[in-house]
Amino acid sequence: MNIETKNYSKLDVHKIDALISQAQVAMSMGTVAAAIIFLVYWNLSIKCSITIWFGIYLLIYLLRIFTVKKYNSSQHDKRNYILIMRFHIISSAVVGLLWSAISIYLFYIYNTFESLYILLVLGGLVAGAVATNIILMSVYYSFVLPATLPIIIFLLTHNSNQLNMSGIILSLFVIFITSSAYRLNKLVSDSLSYQFENLQLLDDLEQEKIQVTRLYTNLESDLAKRKKAEKLLILEKEKAEELARSLLTISTLDGLTGIPNRRHFDSILAKEWNRASRSKTAISLIMSDIDYFKPYNDHYGHQKGDNCLMQVANLLQELARRDDDMAARYGGEEFAVILPTTTIDNAKEIAEQMRLAILELCIPHKHSLTDNIVTVSFGVATVIPKREQPSNILVSFADKALYKAKQQGHNRVVEYMRE
Repeated sequence: MNIETKNYSKLDVHKIDALISQAQVAMSMGTVAAAIIFLVYWNLSIKCSITIWFGIYLLIYLLRIFTVKKYNSSQHDKRNYILIMRFHIISSAVVGLLWSAISIYLFYIYNTFESLYILLVLGGLVAGAVATNIILMSVYYSFVLPATLPIIIFLLTHNSNQLNMSGIILSLFVIFITSSAYRLNKLVSDSLSYQFENLQLLDDLEQEKIQVTRLYTNLESDLAKRKKAEKLLILEKEKAEELARSLLTISTLDGLTGIPNRRHFDSILAKEWNRASRSKTAISLIMSDIDYFKPYNDHYGHQKGDNCLMQVANLLQELARRDDDMAARYGGEEFAVILPTTTIDNAKEIAEQMRLAILELCIPHKHSLTDNIVTVSFGVATVIPKREQPSNILVSFADKALYKAKQQGHNRVVEYMRE
């Protein structure tokens, strides 16, 4: 990469290339608009002034087109991104000032109606800048501010009510377009980021393809080496596939307890919720929380706290016996158990079994206000989903039941009751 581009990241360079690649179209559209203004007002007896203005505009257009074509035809590693950005911003500002100057001049010598054409064209150019310059807001501003700010000031400070109103309308239009530009800029930036990531991936894949092709070319000269290399490739592929499977499994499990994590819980809950809504069957959720876990951690230390979490997690997972049941770590000392096709009575029974099983662990807890061993509170909720309902409503119900269980003294199972 050229030393002049060291201040830009690869993503910035990708954005600049995308901007300049469509700059020729944007410049041509602006020149067509300038030609329309030239033809309209040339017939209104200001031939000299409008001709000079249009001539300057054409010279700048030709210079910009020449620069852009030269940039696009150059190799990527020889492009000077800082120079092209400076030129593009400065030339956009000059073009904007030309539009502002002709607008003020026309409003100065004509009445509002005769100057309406320039306002319409100027508005169209500002809107067009959103489509063509939105990739980089600095370029958008370099054109829009010089093109509109002087004429807005002129219109607002004029002693004509009609011109004042035109200034207000143009101001509101520019503000609206700019606010839209902000939102579009984020969307376009995200899209370009994804595109850039895909291009990077394609480059990496192309490099891999080149290396593999080179490997096979070399192996053609020696059958024995080729067979050996093929075995190595197969082995590497199996290792890669195994690694991919392992990474996928790890990404769904909680690092401490080894049971599904919150991310996997959300995914499975949404899937089971949709299935229940289609079959019109009940789905239950148990939310549980270890009572007074912070005092336990503070007194026994984090190592003991981690061991306590692992014991509780393993027990909950063991008691979620059916294939579709799933126990997950929801966060901190809080756990959740998804029970598809389960009624509230069955869910309460399972939660009670879990509560009693945890008591049987007899994990000492001298600082609990409920007992001298570790206890757990449970909230249970059951819903027959409707299609329009989100799955997090079940989490909300179970969480409210858990809150009531803690209010009522901890170490108990409470079902959600609609108020």
